[in-house]
Amino acid sequence: MVRHLVIDAGNTRIKLGLFAGEGLVEHGVLPSDDPLGLFAVVQALRPDAIAWGSVARADDAILEQLMAIAPTLVITGATPAPVRNAYTTKDTLGADRLANAVAAAALFPGRAVLAVDLGTCITYDRVDATGAYLGGAITPGAHMRAKAMHAYSARLPLVDHIHIHDHFATSTAGALQAGIHHGVLGELRTFIASHTHHSPDGAVVLTGGDALPFARGMKSGIFAHPFLTLEGYRLILKHQGCYPAPRHPGTGTDVGSGAAG
Repeated sequence: MVRHLVIDAGNTRIKLGLFAGEGLVEHGVLPSDDPLGLFAVVQALRPDAIAWGSVARADDAILEQLMAIAPTLVITGATPAPVRNAYTTKDTLGADRLANAVAAAALFPGRAVLAVDLGTCITYDRVDATGAYLGGAITPGAHMRAKAMHAYSARLPLVDHIHIHDHFATSTAGALQAGIHHGVLGELRTFIASHTHHSPDGAVVLTGGDALPFARGMKSGIFAHPFLTLEGYRLILKHQGCYPAPRHPGTGTDVGSGAAG
């Protein structure tokens, strides 16, 4: 069976997903400053093709090493995808945002869908019922809010973001945590309400490190998908026709033709 490795290179972490056919069979996380560790993992997995998506400009040296292991598709916001991309500045569109839109549309075919990624930033991306990607919004994530309040004030401490029930606290640290948590929660409700106002039968899917706790906090059946971005990259790779034939076991040579590029 053909094996495709999807690499999502973020600001601090690199997330990897190995797909066999349509299914995710392995996944893991590496620090973004460990290229040797990345190469070791990729070589051990022996993928038939690689999809690379990054929030920053891809490092040429890293890409050359990956291409030496397997055909590699570098995905950007302008890469042709299985949604009609109506974004007006595709050269600045994050590849992860496009991937989230693609995966969300595949999860809910024929329905408008809002994909929300709760990471360093919170991104909101909409696809309409016809499969057109309409763009969205970007706001600071929970940890960015905590760092900003600490950095731009004289006495506010840096706090960890925790999910707390109470809106009000009796300590400064607690007040910061309550403000972060309920600020994000209120923001989510506002964007989701706007989405459902325009598309009453529209779906919503959350992803990212904080997706599950906030999905529970919404208490409204919001769907959480921890591997949405990886699945979107896989679908873009498939859309590009970058599904080479599997290699002969133990030889490293390809059967037939086909390459990602």
